[in-house]
Amino acid sequence: MKFLFFADTHLGFDYPIKPRIEKNRRGKDFFQNYKNVLSYGVEKKVDLILHGGDFFFRSKVHSAIIDKAYSLLYEFADHFPIVIVPGNHERSILPNSFLTAHKNIFIFDESKTFFFQFQKATLAISGFPNVRENIRDNFSHLFQLATEGNPFTNIKLLLLHQAIENSKIAGFTFRTGKDVIPQKLLPRDHDAILAGHIHRAQIIQNQYSSAPIIYPGSIERTSTAEIDEEKGFFLLEFVEDETENWSLENIEFVKLPTRQMVKLEIDLLTEDQKRIENWLAAKISRYKRDSVIRLYCDLPATRKLLTAKFLRNIASPQMHLTLAPLRRRNNKF
Repeated sequence: MKFLFFADTHLGFDYPIKPRIEKNRRGKDFFQNYKNVLSYGVEKKVDLILHGGDFFFRSKVHSAIIDKAYSLLYEFADHFPIVIVPGNHERSILPNSFLTAHKNIFIFDESKTFFFQFQKATLAISGFPNVRENIRDNFSHLFQLATEGNPFTNIKLLLLHQAIENSKIAGFTFRTGKDVIPQKLLPRDHDAILAGHIHRAQIIQNQYSSAPIIYPGSIERTSTAEIDEEKGFFLLEFVEDETENWSLENIEFVKLPTRQMVKLEIDLLTEDQKRIENWLAAKISRYKRDSVIRLYCDLPATRKLLTAKFLRNIASPQMHLTLAPLRRRNNKF
């Protein structure tokens, strides 16, 4: 059996419905990779797809974005069941739509378990929507609500949208805290713990069981903190042995196409518009024409020249060029 696991699609990010200014935006990149994942599932004939939360980029989303996202979901649900756990960006609940009424779309609206029959195996997927406050103290109760009284199944998966002990982001490892699930609380009879929320793809060795903790990461870079991270999703393969026991035999990371992301520091102090134009044009010419470039400039005189109109005119139509907010240093501008 093959399952596909992805998360943190953040659909609607940089996707205005009625933009006041025509410029290259990143919203289409998120939708394209979302479709790429679903299409890969059809190509590989997976048995089921799981989504680890932050389906949308925030809780209040324009109806056009909801319809666009759910229409694709509805279309692909003809091929396989799709299970989604809401994340923190949705404030733990996905928007209602008749498009989610498809018989193959399953959304966690509370602590529960979904059961599926594949070939000769029964699969149980337990979970609950994202808990934004004190998951550490609430996890055991919520897990019990989701699994109490469950019958025997051949495969058990736990689907979450939370930070788990030893998960990592750039320059930081989650260890303790009310917003972190200690590994010792995780179930020891499950085959895998599947989690969204952390944007860096990673597989964590569980200290207390053989069940891996799997984060697929986000499908696109949402900030320069993710500048060096590959984006993609996981293909999970379960195999039955001679004794009719099923186990997770293969975990494959599948890369998704992403645009080059660059941080560019402007250290040229000038009040001459032509000079900064020539300097910046030379710098950005080194990068791909469709790059995502974030400019940093704390020099007031130079910064005044970096207007939105100026940046639009200097960049190629395919390039995404933005100016970062002024940084505070020692609590002063």
